[in-house]
Amino acid sequence: MKLDPLNTARPSAFVELAMRLEADHEQIKAMCSALCQQSIHHATGMSSYVTIQGLIELRQEAEALLGELQRHSQWEEDELFPVLMHYSHKKIEPTIMPSLWVLEKDHELAVLYIESFIRASSTLLHAWRLEPISGADLQSGLKEGCDCLTQGCFILTAHFQMEEELLFPLAEEILTDMDYLFS
Repeated sequence: MKLDPLNTARPSAFVELAMRLEADHEQIKAMCSALCQQSIHHATGMSSYVTIQGLIELRQEAEALLGELQRHSQWEEDELFPVLMHYSHKKIEPTIMPSLWVLEKDHELAVLYIESFIRASSTLLHAWRLEPISGADLQSGLKEGCDCLTQGCFILTAHFQMEEELLFPLAEEILTDMDYLFS
């Protein structure tokens, strides 16, 4: 959905919410895609040599992704979903609540996988600080953690796709109703 705030009968706070939803999704999907590529690269041993620095950087990027997810989720809960729920409850049709619940469970599952990678990387880094470990042992531990990170990224990408399929049509409907009301 590409929204143009100037192409509505009455630009509103809801247009800004819809545009932020779209922008946030694009940003987080890009972060997720880049992280997934790096994770697959490390997990498959495409890198001829695994470094502790590479592991630290991958972990930092996973933590940054979790931070962005937390910020985005909080914004959705505080600002976006109340507006959407208010609008959907005024209709005779079934509400979107069951669909949002399923989406929330997908989100939670993705976060669990990403957190599993962060725990695995912490364990590897802690073991390395105590006694340097071989490249083979590091690669083996990294593969296991990266598999979790990759799975979390895949789930998260699917989560955003499903959320967009649910919320963008509803946002378009709200914007259309607002245009009819104020034109």
